[in-house]
Amino acid sequence: EYGADTARLFMMQAAQPERDFDWSEQGVQSAYAFLTRLQELVESYATGEIETTAEAGPIAEYVESESEAAIVVATEEYDELVFNTAVRGAQSLAGTLRQYRDYAAVHKETFEGELSTAIRLLAPVAPHICEELWESLGRDGFVLDAEWPETDADRETVEKRQRLVENTREDVRQIVDVAGIDDPERIDIVVTPEWKYYALNIAIDSDAPNVIGELMGHEEIKRHGQDAAAYGQDLQDNREALQRTLDPETELGALRSAAWLIEREFDAEVRVLAAEEADESVAAKAEPSRPAIDIEE
Repeated sequence: EYGADTARLFMMQAAQPERDFDWSEQGVQSAYAFLTRLQELVESYATGEIETTAEAGPIAEYVESESEAAIVVATEEYDELVFNTAVRGAQSLAGTLRQYRDYAAVHKETFEGELSTAIRLLAPVAPHICEELWESLGRDGFVLDAEWPETDADRETVEKRQRLVENTREDVRQIVDVAGIDDPERIDIVVTPEWKYYALNIAIDSDAPNVIGELMGHEEIKRHGQDAAAYGQDLQDNREALQRTLDPETELGALRSAAWLIEREFDAEVRVLAAEEADESVAAKAEPSRPAIDIEE
């Protein structure tokens, strides 16, 4: 009824090879629906139905970052025979491409390149349809013989970037829900001040019994007075759980490239600001990997 590729995709995304799992008609239908959507996406692009532009922008940067994540995860997990995680990365990339198509004119080079990536990442699991889609893209030869996608990105960084974006989106949802905001007009997302990132790394590296004293030995931190003391106390209280984060510049870039997702969800203007660009009272609430959020109705 559904074909070999659907069966293979369902089984590979349901469990690791050494584990039992329950057959699910709903799961099979979900796998079939995904392959159908992917086929529609590729064919609509190949036939010129998708509006394209020659200019790249922040959305194209976000799509490229999601492609890097999918490549890193799929490559490592295929090597370890953890097929379910490998497949999820490729499916996530395909979902991002659909969202891109539905939101704006797509950057032609980026869109086609990442479609090619998604097809190659899925080919080990769904080889028959991926060969057809490869041909639809106008690629020479067989996808079986194509070079495997590569990236210089490391898994830790791409996963931190993804968590930052998803956690920020969830924080916006919670604020909108708790505050009962029906129609937000503008959403400001403010990245942590540089000194807090600096303080976090000092706290992680420190062997001092009380990290607050060590932090106050750094003039760049000390000059922030009570804000520095309060943040130092937070670091001290949560010392065992502290983890390194993306630096402010990378955090700012990741959130700016993903702002369209929040604009799309809430139909509101979204501004991603460095701490020095924002109102001081808002910026003071930002921490590494946890930007401050200010919503205007």
